Amino acid sequence: MALPKFLLFFLLATQLAHAQASTPTFEVATIKPAAPSPDGHTHINYPPDERFSALNITLIALMAWAYDMPEKQILDGPSWLTSTRFDIQAKADADDQIKHFASDPNHDLKRHMVQALLADRFHLKLHQDTRTMPAYDLLLAKGGSKLLPSQSNGKTIGISRTYFNGQGLPMAIIADKLSQLTGRIVVDKTNLTDRYDLKLQWTPDDAPVADNSAAPSLFTAIQEQLGLKLEPAKEPVPVIVIDHVDPPTPN
Repeated sequence: MALPKFLLFFLLATQLAHAQASTPTFEVATIKPAAPSPDGHTHINYPPDERFSALNITLIALMAWAYDMPEKQILDGPSWLTSTRFDIQAKADADDQIKHFASDPNHDLKRHMVQALLADRFHLKLHQDTRTMPAYDLLLAKGGSKLLPSQSNGKTIGISRTYFNGQGLPMAIIADKLSQLTGRIVVDKTNLTDRYDLKLQWTPDDAPVADNSAAPSLFTAIQEQLGLKLEPAKEPVPVIVIDHVDPPTPN
């Protein structure tokens, strides 16, 4: 079940307050313009020790990970946040203050450490708010959900312009990925509470005209293949508002 908006707002406020508390910081961090990426993808690596790295990443994508907030709900930043890419390597001092990395399955400690890194090296200042924004409500289609309850212990995601495959995904992640694909915030209103496997295939709107065997459009595929539907709406959603940000200070 989706969390009430006031609770999401409270959780975000708590998270931001936590970041301002005595959080361990990275002892060393290098931030450089991104090297040519072999596959063109962004890679965020956070093993269960003192290391963290992000390759070929935009600042908006790094903020989305650090604050566990979809990119479309991070507002008012300069244009370079979505275009300039960085390679980041960071390492903390492996002492007792970070001994809980391995027992932190949601990586909350590292998220807070990256928040501190953003404040230090990018002079990032922000605040939380709630805004009413164009959205899609994610609902059950006629006949109900076709999602398969997952037997996987972990989560895997594969996504492109024509497919979205996943294993072990809760509805919050499915809604977030559909938001990326549709270009609009997707609010889960299905009341589905399990973890699911899915295979979604579609033909992009700008694809060349093909034969009748081509996959349907994205919205039709969501309904036919997942048993869900997207309806246009306006929803109050928690957001992060950027007050100030600079290019990174030198290493």
